[in-house]
Amino acid sequence: MRTSIMKIRKVTDMGKSQMRRRKIVIVGGGSNAWTPNLVKDMMLTPAIADSEFVLYDINKPAATLIQQYLMKLNKELKTPATFTATDNLPRAFEGAEYITITISTGGFDAMAHDLSIPEEYGIFHTVGDTSGPGGWARLMRNFNVFRKLGEDINRYAPGAMVLNYSNPMTTLTQILCRICTGPVVGLCHGLFENLEFLKRFYKLESEDQISVRYAGLNHFFWITEATIPKMDVIADLARRLEKQGFTDMLRESSPDAMGFHSKRELATELFRMTGVMPYLGDRHTCEFFPQYITSRANMKKYKLIRTTIKERRDRFNQRKNNLEKIIATELPKKSFVRSRETAADIISSHVESCPFIDVGNVPNIGQISNLPLGTVVETAVRVDRNGFSPIAFGPLPEPILSFVEPFARAFNVGVDACFEGDRRKALTALRMDPLCSHLTAGQVLEMGNRLLVAHKSFINNLLR
Repeated sequence: MRTSIMKIRKVTDMGKSQMRRRKIVIVGGGSNAWTPNLVKDMMLTPAIADSEFVLYDINKPAATLIQQYLMKLNKELKTPATFTATDNLPRAFEGAEYITITISTGGFDAMAHDLSIPEEYGIFHTVGDTSGPGGWARLMRNFNVFRKLGEDINRYAPGAMVLNYSNPMTTLTQILCRICTGPVVGLCHGLFENLEFLKRFYKLESEDQISVRYAGLNHFFWITEATIPKMDVIADLARRLEKQGFTDMLRESSPDAMGFHSKRELATELFRMTGVMPYLGDRHTCEFFPQYITSRANMKKYKLIRTTIKERRDRFNQRKNNLEKIIATELPKKSFVRSRETAADIISSHVESCPFIDVGNVPNIGQISNLPLGTVVETAVRVDRNGFSPIAFGPLPEPILSFVEPFARAFNVGVDACFEGDRRKALTALRMDPLCSHLTAGQVLEMGNRLLVAHKSFINNLLR
């Protein structure tokens, strides 16, 4: 199966595919990490370039800044698009056909608890947004917000397609899938990092020359087959990795889409152990293996670097300052180039009923045959006018299954606990998480309760 990006026609060809104006809402429209690129991509995609873009954010000034940037860009692109910044949810959602979500409830202040409290129990999160106590706490404080988003989408924009970029991807997307009447998908750029590595190492002209089979959970996927013309990539990597690591192969460490680096020491070890290519973003992958982030010595050995709250704040402020500078001066060349994200391709494919295959997070209906049904899993997904149809992968091989399945079950129990308002069940989900395996039941209970108290303003008596 080939994973590739659709060929995008020039905006000047828009007349060939005249469509009525679409209403596309960005929830978290003030996100300076996501919204500028996502909307820019849509403006550069003919089928949806004339859309009504609504930037909804409880922080309206942040959304207004993005609106100013997009309006400046639109003066150069000369599309018929319109841009609105608002903090009025009913007005934003009314009649929307596509809704993209890029939020983090509580922001950096809340995230600080997700990192600092587990640290006292010997869990040194590198990111803290998916698995372990950090990912669990992030689910707890986002649940009420995402439940309400799903209900409001059904009320004001029934049947709208929902594209979720928020973490924890697996559990938050599952919440939306249980509520929303329209199609829902979770999107992440992890696979693109692996494809970019292969493209650069093998000196390929395009990703289209790479065919891959992959499956797993968000931030924890595995490529079991990969080929390029006249070569079995997995077999070739196995030979090469006997003597060198992934980073040695490319002689450099490249950043992910958010600008963070991984040294790929863990990815190298996992490939040697399994014969399967893991996600190369060690800063995420390590959070699924307790032995790597509960030992400072191992973190140093595998060059696992923690992303601090200060670093995140600094990057946020840097992006904000850059946008203000661009608005006051000139647009950089990259403003006129598509990013690697595929939200625009997905919406365009749905509008034009032109099939497109992308990596997506959707409920398991059997595409991964040996993971629990209903678990939101990451595999290839076909997009067309009917929505999202997962492509069958089959069973995860051992020992990959033994790594992935415990997290799938813990995530599912956590989501069930939130819907049922069951505090005991939520703490059971935390206890099931392998990152807590070195702790006693009493320690997990204490840590979980401390996290719930830290986020009590967002939980609002969610858990009895």
